[in-house]
Formats: sequence, C-alpha cells, structure tokens
Amino acid sequence: MKRKMLRSKKVLAAVLSAVIVALTMAPMMACAVDKNYIITNPYEEIDWDSWGEYKTQLHCHTTASDGFLTIEEFAQMHYACNFDIVALTDHGTINQGWNVVPETVPLMRLIKKERTKMADIIPLSQEEYESYLDGTNENRTVVTSSGYTLTRTHENGMLDVPKGIELNMATPVADCHLTGYFSDYGQGLAGVFGDYETPSRGVMEAGGFSYLSHVGEYVYTDKDSENYVGQPVDDYYANKFARLFIDYQGSSLGMGINSATDAHTRCDRILYDQILQKTIPNGVVPWGNTFADSHNETSINDAYTMTWMPEFTLEAFRESQEKGHYFSISHFSNGVELNGMEEMPGFVEQEVYDTERYWLDNTPNVSRITVDQDADTITVEGTNANIITWVSNGNVIKRESIENGVATLDLHNDQLLNEPYLYVRFYLSGDNGICYAQPMVLEVEGEEFAPVEVPETHDISTFLRGLVTVVDAIFFKFSPVIWAFKYFALGYDPIERIFQ
Repeated sequence: MKRKMLRSKKVLAAVLSAVIVALTMAPMMACAVDKNYIITNPYEEIDWDSWGEYKTQLHCHTTASDGFLTIEEFAQMHYACNFDIVALTDHGTINQGWNVVPETVPLMRLIKKERTKMADIIPLSQEEYESYLDGTNENRTVVTSSGYTLTRTHENGMLDVPKGIELNMATPVADCHLTGYFSDYGQGLAGVFGDYETPSRGVMEAGGFSYLSHVGEYVYTDKDSENYVGQPVDDYYANKFARLFIDYQGSSLGMGINSATDAHTRCDRILYDQILQKTIPNGVVPWGNTFADSHNETSINDAYTMTWMPEFTLEAFRESQEKGHYFSISHFSNGVELNGMEEMPGFVEQEVYDTERYWLDNTPNVSRITVDQDADTITVEGTNANIITWVSNGNVIKRESIENGVATLDLHNDQLLNEPYLYVRFYLSGDNGICYAQPMVLEVEGEEFAPVEVPETHDISTFLRGLVTVVDAIFFKFSPVIWAFKYFALGYDPIERIFQ
C-alpha cells in the first residue's frame, strides 16, 4: 500500500513538473512563433505593371583609355545588344558625351598601345549621337568578328549616363578601382594603392555617386581568389569598405559583386555579406551590382543590370541607383557559399565561351516581388530560372527548385537551414546565368539591432596618400618639369588646377 502511494506521489510530482515546465516554456514558444518581422523591401515603390525595365551597363571602355573599341564601335555594339542605358567609364577620363572628344590620359593609352593604337579619338557626329539617344539610328544590326549577328529590337534609344569615369586610373601592386557618375571629379588623377576613400569623397563633394569595382583584385593582389573561394574574407576589408559606405552614405552607393567573367570577384559576394552585417546596424544598405567591365566586343554582354524606372529619363535612372531599383545579372558565376554550395550548381565556364551564350539575354530575371508583412513571406516571380537561393547574415538559409516561375520564402518555416537575421537577399540561377536581388533588412518588432562598431582603417593607403600630397605640394606643384609631365602624360593643365 505504501509503495502504491509512493508511486502515485512520484507520478503526481512528475505531472506537476511537466505542467510547470510547459507553463514556463509557453511564453518562450509563443514568442518564437509570434515573432513579427518588419521587412524593408527596396523594391516596394516599384509598380510592376506600369514601370519600365531597362537593360543597363555601368562599366565599359573604349580606345580613349585601354579598350579595343572606338567610340563608334562602342555605341553600335551596345545599341545592337539592346542596351537602354550605358555609362562609358574610361580610366581617368570623364565621359563628356559620345559626341565629344574626351580629355584623354596619353600615358594610359600608350601603356595599352596594342589596344588603342594611339589612334585619334573620333566621336559620333551630333546627328548620329542624337539618333542613338532617341532610337532612330538605322544601324540596328552588327555582325561580330566570330560571325554572330546582333539585332536591336528595343524601340527606345540609349541613355548616355553623364560624367562616367573609372577612378584611380592605374595603381601599383593591384587594381583599386571605382566608377564615378554625374561628377566632374577625377580627370587624369592617378590613385595610390588601397585609397578608395579619397576618390569616394571627391565624387561626393562634386555631387555624383560611385560604385566600388571588382574589389577582389585588391583583396587578392595576385588575382588568385580561386584559392580562397568559399572562405570568409579577412575582416580588415569588411571594415574598410563598410566604413566607406557609412562615411559617404548617399554617394558611395555599393559595390560590384560579380564583374566580367567572375574570375577575380568570386569571393566578393561573401565579402558583401560581411559588409552588410556591419553597415545595416548603422542604418546603411550598400547595393550590389554586376557589370561587364568590357574592353572588347565579346565582353560587352557578360554582365549587366536590369533597371526599373517609372519613366525613361536620366533623373529617374539616378534615383533608381540611389534606391536600389535594379537586379544584377551575369552569365558567369564561380562563387561558392560558406557552406560549400556552388552559386550555380554544375556551372562550366568554358561552355559559355564555346556556345557564345554570353550574347543571349535569356538570363534569369525577376518580374515581381510581393512582401506580405502580416505573414512574413516574400514571394518572387521570375523567368529563365530553375533554382532560388536565399542568404541571410552570410549563410544560405534556403535553396529550392522554382516551380512555374514562383517561389516563396516563409521566414517562420522550421525547415530553414539557419534562422534569418538582420537581412535576407536572394539570387536566381538558371541555364544561362544568375540574377542577384538587393538585400531586404529584417527587423523584429520590439527588438533593436545590437550596435556594431566599424573602426576606421588607417592602412598603407593613408600613409601613401599623405606622402604623395606632401611631396607634391613641396616639390612638384610648382615644378615646370612636373607640369610638363602632367600636361603631356596625364592630359590635364596643372597650372589651371593650382587655382581650383
């Protein structure tokens, strides 16, 4: 009898303990289930039914710096490739319009003489220029050197983005480039290794905006990024560039995350995720873009962006860049995520060359994004894609096949690989490329982001820039010999700049 009573007491105690545990855990479980995400969607303003979508190239070159194409060939090729918006960004050479001979940098052209031939720069005539701008140019077909025929089907013209330039020109050790737009800053100015800060500040003060270019060529100075693919980038670089976006917010808009054939930018998406984890808590979201960095005809269509605008104007274009109203597309992806997932499973770069698929525009693309703030879901509609990958806080949280061109992320799905935090971004991949979307900030109602300190990086570039500035002021600024070098080699009037 006593044993039965003892057992009964133990059972009762166990039941009471279970009840207490359940009551204790219930608020925690309810909190997890009832977590309300506040999703900041950069595409929220877009009217998917009425706005236009425009094929855009933000980075390309001609014989005015180190390209193979003349200005005329450059215009013809982009026109035939159905580009709607094009920014010419020659090294150290501000684009003043395709109908104007730019101030060139003779030394740059001489170094690349096998490309430029040091031939005279012949711009488009005013009549021809206007026909490209308004879409009435009759030369709508171009046959490439390999015999491939390109034909323009778009009826609108091409916008000429003003004042495009690739800044820092040529730097020792490794490329440290960024592109500037809508700004008179940078003509003929050579950079110093690692100094992204000076040109970013210069463009901002001149009223323009800029993007970092193929930073992988700076991070991995021997251009050996393939040895580090799928690994975190040294936090020094994440701090350096995060600080840049914070300090020059509104002008330094973002970075190229996949350039040309993605040979040297394959680690840049991981770096981008590391940067986002530092900038978002500080209220800044840099955008990620893709560009061809073309120097010859076969690279013109390697990568580009699709810009959404309510009207086809330069004013609308600039606003779209500032707000991130575009998707970034490439025919190439050599990226590998931190968990070992390839961005484009089974991608074989040589097949793109062999089949000349880089000329085709059947790349993955987004046609609509719908965010349900109540259900905490993000629905993506797209074309030419068979896989969607979602990334948050540097980790892949979900990858799935796309059915009927539609995919939905449920932020409360218990099958996610990692819990979403801070932001979420996605990319579509298909048989002929990849399409990256801008990040969406994730806040939780009732919570705040933990503050993140982003230290300034006073590296060798700080010393070099200071040294160059002092030496120039003391020894070179008033030297007739240096004046002559700047005038004939760098292509600008040094005396005129003394008084600026």
